[in-house]
Parts: sequence; C-alpha cells; structure tokens
Amino acid sequence: MRILRRFLTPGWVIGVLAAALFAWACFALLAPWQLGKSNDLDARNARLAESVEAEPAPLAQVVDGPQAYAEREWRLVTLTGEWRPDSEALLRLRSVDGELVYQVLTVFDPVDGADMLVNRGYVLIGENNAVPDYPAAPAGEVEITARLRVTEPGEAEPVPMAGLPAVRVVDPVVIGDTLGHDLVSEGYLQLAGGQPGSLSPAPIPGIENGPYLSYGLQWLAFGVLAPAALIYFAWAEIRARRRDAEVAAADADADQGAGTPDDGTTPTAGVDARGGDTDDLGRDGGGDPANGDSSGGGSDGGGRGATELDEASARERAMRARYGDRNDAEQRRAFRRADRLRT
Repeated sequence: MRILRRFLTPGWVIGVLAAALFAWACFALLAPWQLGKSNDLDARNARLAESVEAEPAPLAQVVDGPQAYAEREWRLVTLTGEWRPDSEALLRLRSVDGELVYQVLTVFDPVDGADMLVNRGYVLIGENNAVPDYPAAPAGEVEITARLRVTEPGEAEPVPMAGLPAVRVVDPVVIGDTLGHDLVSEGYLQLAGGQPGSLSPAPIPGIENGPYLSYGLQWLAFGVLAPAALIYFAWAEIRARRRDAEVAAADADADQGAGTPDDGTTPTAGVDARGGDTDDLGRDGGGDPANGDSSGGGSDGGGRGATELDEASARERAMRARYGDRNDAEQRRAFRRADRLRT
C-alpha cells in the first residue's frame, strides 16, 4: 500500500492515462484501420486475378444485383447497344505514366436495360490544359467488351470545359443529371482496348501486397509496448527507491559508528593529547599562577597563546586519528549518489 501511494503523483497518473489511451487507440483505431485496408487490397487482388482468368460474359449474366459492381469489379463483360456521342463528359485531374490526361466518359444505350456510362479511355492534355481533338464514338449498333467499375465517392459537381462537363470523380447519377440521361447508379463500365469507340485504354491496377499488413502489425506491437514500458519504468522507480533507502540506512549506521569510540568510552575535554589533565584553559595542572609558578604560563602572554594553539591542534589531530572525521560520512554519501547517477 505504501508503494502504491508513491505512484499517486500527477506525473505518474498522467503517464498511466497517456499509456492507456495510446494502447486503446492502437488496438481500437489504428491497427483495425490498416488491417482493414490490407483486407480491401487482398479482395481487390482477388477480383483482378478473377478478371484475368475468367472469359468475358454478358452483362446480365454477371450483374445479378446492385452489389455485383462492387463484388465483381474489374470483371470483363459484353454488352450490345449504341453509343450516344452527343452525351459525353470529361474526367479531369488524372495521370498516366506521370502525364496528365483527360478520360472520356460517354453514354451507351444497350439493347436491353438502362443506359450505362462508359469510360472510353484517355487523351493527353494539350497546351494550357486544352482539350485535344479525339475520335468520336461510332454510330450504329455495336458490341463492346468492358470491365465493371464501382461508383467513385467524392464531389462530382461538373465544371464546363471546351463545351463539355468535366468532373473529378465518376458518379453516374450526377453525370446523368447533367447529360439528361437516367444512368445505372451502382457502377459504370471501363472499355477495353481494341473495342469500337475505344481510345487509349485507361490503365488497371496491378496485383500487389502493399504495406498495410505490416503497418497494422506495427500498431499492435506499439499497443503492447506502451503498457510494458510503463511497467518497466515503475519497476525501475521501485528499485531505485529501495536502493536509496538501503544507502541511507548504511550512511546512518556509519554515522552512528563514527560518533562512538571502539572501547565504549566517550572523549572528555579534560584530557589532553598527551594524556595529562588540563584545566578549562588547556594548561597543565602542575602550574599555579597564584603562587608565581612560571611553569603554569608565566607572564609571557605570547608564549602561552602559542602553547594553547599547539595543544588544541594536537588534540584535534588525536581526535581525528582515533575517531575519524565526521565529514567522511557525508563524503561517502555524496560518492554513492554520484556513482548511482553515473550508472
């Protein structure tokens, strides 16, 4: 209980709360965030692998519900219908191999079903962000092969550019309202190369592992290390305080031993360094100034003062030689404290 009270200080309380909050954030927020991104990347890789291995199939056969665009994204499908070249939009702020491009979005009217928005490919941006000329979509009924794409989140408000609406993300609802078409809202199509009406095909992502799994594991490790470090510092504090208590006890024992002679006697002021009795002035008991004995100090004040100083110095040296210097304990304590700080 006494040890617990030692840690009920503002510094330790704040440290415990900070470590607990950091560990909670690692386990509840940061690690799930990165691990979730890793799971999404794995799912996308699986869809890409499936799109490479699977043969193109009719759109109605692959898309059997609203979630099919997300669950089977990148899958190749076939669709028969007609292009609507007068209903186009541009997708801006995109790049291919480090070069800025415009991607052309055109409405496709299938034989069966609602109108679809199709990404026909990209064209390089001209000087001063100008929209270059590009081939128009062919007229008449055609069959196309394209990849399923899911609707992109974000602001899709169009801005006019070269007589066409330009958007930053592909949202068929917003683009359809701008172009005056009721488009499929769950997703759109991305035209493959070599198809009727295709431009330079928009690139597809490669299959990659990504760093998200390692980031998630690192956050989990940080969540474990934070309370472990707090426990270590608490243990180090307890050990240091125990060591200080042992040093203080040893110093107290040393001070007590330095204040008592080995034979159990106590030094008296009436014994001089040579073992003879002295009076309060430190003179030998053989002289009597009242009887005129010059051995007791005589009339020479200068000689008596020098004799008294010599006797006091002799007594001090004798006391130090027999009982030690009381400053030694303080010096030992200072040396131990300095050694503890160095280690």
